[in-house]
Amino acid sequence: MRHTAVLLLTTITFSFGCIAFYKTAEPPQEIIPAASQAGKHWIESTLARLTLEQKVAQLISVWTPGRYYPLTSEQWRDMERLVAEKKIGGLVLSMGEVYEYAVQINRLQRLAEIPLLIAADFEYGAGMRVHNSTTFPRAMAIGATRDPRYSYEVGRITALEGRALGVHQNFAPTIDVNNNPKNPVINTRSFGDDVKLVSEMGAAFVQGTQVGGMIATIKHFPGHGDTDVDTHLGLMTLNRGKATYDQVEFPPFRAAIQAGAMSVMVGHIAVPAYDTAAGIPATVSPAITTDLLKKRLRFNGLVVTDAMRMRAVASRYAPDEAAVLAVKAGTDMVLMPADPDLAIDALVAAVRRGEITEQRIDSSVRKILAAKQWLGLERNRFVDVDLVAEVVSSKDHELLARQIARKAVTVLGNTNSILPLPRVDGRKILDMVISDTEDPTDGRQFHAMIRGRHPNLGFAKVDLRSNSAEYDSALAGARAADLILCQLHFYARSGEMTGFVNQRQKEFLQQLLGLGKPVIAIAFGNPYVVMEFPKPDAYVCAYSDAPVMRQAVAEALFGEEQAQGKLPVTIPGVYKFGEGVVYPKQALRRGLPEEVGFDWEGVRKVDDVVETAIRDSAFPGAVLLIAKDGVIAHEKAYGAYNYGLYAKRVGPQTMFDLASVTKVISTTSALMRLVEEGKIKLDDPVVKYFPQFGEKGKEKITIYNLMVHNSGLPAWRRFYEFCSTPECVLDSIFASPLIYRTGDSTLYSDLGLITTGKIIEKASGTTLDRFVDSVFFKPLGMNHTMYNPPKHLWGRIMPTEVDTFWRKTGKAVLGTVHDENAWVLGGVSGHAGLFSTAPDLVVLMQMLLNGGTYSGQRYLKAETIRLFTTRQSEKSTRGIGWDTKNPTRSWAGTLLSNKTFLHTGFTGTSVAADPERNLIVIFLTNRVHPTRASGKINEVRPKLHDAIVRALDKTHP
Repeated sequence: MRHTAVLLLTTITFSFGCIAFYKTAEPPQEIIPAASQAGKHWIESTLARLTLEQKVAQLISVWTPGRYYPLTSEQWRDMERLVAEKKIGGLVLSMGEVYEYAVQINRLQRLAEIPLLIAADFEYGAGMRVHNSTTFPRAMAIGATRDPRYSYEVGRITALEGRALGVHQNFAPTIDVNNNPKNPVINTRSFGDDVKLVSEMGAAFVQGTQVGGMIATIKHFPGHGDTDVDTHLGLMTLNRGKATYDQVEFPPFRAAIQAGAMSVMVGHIAVPAYDTAAGIPATVSPAITTDLLKKRLRFNGLVVTDAMRMRAVASRYAPDEAAVLAVKAGTDMVLMPADPDLAIDALVAAVRRGEITEQRIDSSVRKILAAKQWLGLERNRFVDVDLVAEVVSSKDHELLARQIARKAVTVLGNTNSILPLPRVDGRKILDMVISDTEDPTDGRQFHAMIRGRHPNLGFAKVDLRSNSAEYDSALAGARAADLILCQLHFYARSGEMTGFVNQRQKEFLQQLLGLGKPVIAIAFGNPYVVMEFPKPDAYVCAYSDAPVMRQAVAEALFGEEQAQGKLPVTIPGVYKFGEGVVYPKQALRRGLPEEVGFDWEGVRKVDDVVETAIRDSAFPGAVLLIAKDGVIAHEKAYGAYNYGLYAKRVGPQTMFDLASVTKVISTTSALMRLVEEGKIKLDDPVVKYFPQFGEKGKEKITIYNLMVHNSGLPAWRRFYEFCSTPECVLDSIFASPLIYRTGDSTLYSDLGLITTGKIIEKASGTTLDRFVDSVFFKPLGMNHTMYNPPKHLWGRIMPTEVDTFWRKTGKAVLGTVHDENAWVLGGVSGHAGLFSTAPDLVVLMQMLLNGGTYSGQRYLKAETIRLFTTRQSEKSTRGIGWDTKNPTRSWAGTLLSNKTFLHTGFTGTSVAADPERNLIVIFLTNRVHPTRASGKINEVRPKLHDAIVRALDKTHP
């Protein structure tokens, strides 16, 4: 049974009809929802049968690895003793794998007389602790989206995955207001430094978590945002007045409590404003845990400590003393004591000597049992391992993580509109990585992502291992570059006091920015590092190095996705809260079908159409590329180059002879550009360029007539049978009589496009292939689109017909044009001859759908494109060069809109663009191999295009 709802991520919609986030009125009397009569009976009967030692043990939650360890190991035997004999109340799981987690939890639950409360730190998804589960962007990135619905969904999905793994309590969200840029431990774990923003996001996360069936634990009370000490390493004393706490630290906690948070974690922070005793951590302070949290903020739920082995507590108190003080302060569960046995014994002794009453222990045990009962653990404490794969890291969850990442990327500054970067650019770019670790992989994953996006990209890296020679080499590389991308990998890691620039790195950054080169700095961790060096031309905040954030940054850098994040903090002296440059999407990106509304089962049916056609010998191989809303949603290669047993498999970059698709990709595009430049007019008579064309009544034929196929010229002639030169072909066209009066009918004619190609050459002053290559193909990065491909590329080109027809070689035509007339014309013609790939063609098609722009460059005017791609007459479907979809009978099926412009090629190729759906379909085959005799593709094309629309729109039967 599926546990996750499909998210409509194109226009992300969530059901928040009764959710007001943190704006509910008063908190309920009991934060943990009241149990049913049966539930209350289980709670009371369980409590009644426990000994004092067993009650106290319920207050203890012990750390354990999430990974597998054998039953004979010391770790397992110790855990077995604590669970089965001591009867501890819960476990805090650390790192592990998906199935290790589930199996380990089941093993431990079998040992427990009372179900264990399993907790984990899943601040940014289960992926924070469980490899191969969903990793979301950090809280600060969610803050940058300004959308609390994302926070809600992260909480909900994390809960779904956690519960599927057997985890019941999430030590999240972190609702500390990160108002100290030097905070070494909170940093990007916070939603930001704005009270209202943190309150909204925190409350939404709480609600999502608990709707997903997991207990949310807000932390770190009374507020850990304005610290510059890591409590893993020492105690921080916050010398702030009560008014500051009321205005800054408490509102997010109030909001989360009002939203129904069932648990609060108290931090190891000394707060003299509320406890005047010197150096007393809040964890062991009754004034803070009981008087402030429980009484003043009216929190009645489960209170837990932060990890008790952290040095802020462990350096001041012995494990037994710390546990007793925490419970006396008002804590219900003591997390991760350094010595669980000692903690249990100390608490029992404290009760027996009257320091703590047994009623006080009972109160906490009731809360713990009520939490377990709310989770349904009294009915079933085990994980169904068979269901794990249905929930954990599902595609829906991954899609949401990607969408949040794209909304979160924050671009600041952007001097001279340096971003987005064009995909095709003559500049030399250096990708410079600066890291606060010794990890050799830092920055390399991102470099791999952008390497294919720019043709001239270098790489350099300095980190904590680097010596002076390596710094000098990196600086020399920067001097030779035209532009520098500077990856900053500085992370605030708990217990390590990292995340900041050291002196050597600071000097290097100052040298780098002093070169006078444009610099784009990318903070893949701590966004505050920019305070340590001169302001770059653009500063990009990713807030983490999570894979989804790396991908989102790469997309934003090259205009494949809109940059729209807003800075959720102030970076003193550099950038203000709320800043963020917005620029529109300008180029294609790759994505998943579901991101743009395709149904996965529908896409599988699309694949079935092509695979069935190959089995039916309609063609040996094909490439299909579908783009929607500027996203390459489906790109797949099928079959092989030929029908041989060991034939080479087709790949996405396989090149095809386009045949008549040349007419639109090359000739029509060239004509549009020359018309815009005023070098050609559509109503120019052909005789203006070739006077001899006027023979036999053709003197009034215009270029427009040639392009809409109503000139009266024949469809084609076998010039190859009597011509051996381009001049002969052209003379034969000039001498051709009309077969109908110009304008009276429509007949698709190669002769008209051959002639137009020659007109383009006269008007442009160069050959057709050179003109389109310089004006369109090279600037657009269409590096595998060309006439007469060189021999070193022939191994990537699909073979066409085994020539027994004209050339009579008995071999498949390979690397040279299949069309015989185009071959006589030297392989370069207005009607055929072009070779290309699906990834190249989709770029030009997207440029047309964009209204003539791509990657920040304008190639054509929108009105020119509209003119050429619009039907010109009620008598015909023809546009100018382009064809349009026949509303009643079309090779592109019946479901594409009537505004679709398209074209096919004799070799089995086709391109189509539907402006209404913002949809592009590139379908390339070599259907003429081994012979042109088969016409099965005529049945395949309409089925394919209708299947694509059905995959997008289920309303079509």
